[in-house]
Amino acid sequence: MTMRKSYWTAALGIALAAAFFAGCASEERREAALARMGDESPPDFLLGPASAALAGFDGFWADVVSTTAASATLIPAAGIGSSGDTGGGAAAASGQLIGRQGQIIFQPRTTANVTRGKIVRGGMFFIWDSARQKGFVVSEALQGFAPIAAPCQITNETPESQEAVAEAANGHPCHRVERMAALSDGSTVKLTEWRADDLRRFPVRLRTESGGRVTTVDFSGVLLDIPPQELFAPPGGFTQYAGATALINELMIRESAQKKGPTGEPAPPEQTPDFQQQPGYDRRQ
Repeated sequence: MTMRKSYWTAALGIALAAAFFAGCASEERREAALARMGDESPPDFLLGPASAALAGFDGFWADVVSTTAASATLIPAAGIGSSGDTGGGAAAASGQLIGRQGQIIFQPRTTANVTRGKIVRGGMFFIWDSARQKGFVVSEALQGFAPIAAPCQITNETPESQEAVAEAANGHPCHRVERMAALSDGSTVKLTEWRADDLRRFPVRLRTESGGRVTTVDFSGVLLDIPPQELFAPPGGFTQYAGATALINELMIRESAQKKGPTGEPAPPEQTPDFQQQPGYDRRQ
């Protein structure tokens, strides 16, 4: 592995494990689930107005949980603000989110296990440019990446509501604002932000509503700090695939072969080195 690839892995590992360094006591190593079709698809909140709402921040690191529900199942906003309840929607995605001036990395929690700065069987990462509405899906295990793009573009946004409503969310005093976004497929999306007064107006909750589908994105453990710029591009030396489907197909084939081993017997899980031992490691305090 080249120094460039090792540094990128180490740096990204620091980003993804930052929330775990202080609180994790277990040294147990766990193997991530094998890749499956769908792992290559970014979550809905990354593809539209919700991610665009994060573009105004120089840098941040946060845990994120996205839930989806039908409009009729949601609790009125006033009830959500004080309780933190997202209305009983089904969890759609969770993981770590890292941002820098509209560029975003999302590490799904379902595709890798992170324990005290170690990733076992590294999973999928999504690198996203919210301004261009394009990005990459990156597979650490496959040492490959593929281009991805939003199914439709944001064509217009109306100004946010004149009066921000004071309303708590996720343990922060916030002001709630709303605006509408028009998409290139002719649909419209209502975007609601709960901007935290104690986090430089960072939106600790985002909600999009369109066509009876409501997605709520909740943030926790927010750290306003600027991540390294080199994280937001596929690492040099990784193989580019024509598309996300080609990438996930290749990964599934390889993992299936590795699981059986050269003799057809189950093979032991492949583990990546500790981030603390990787070249370029610089633990964040």
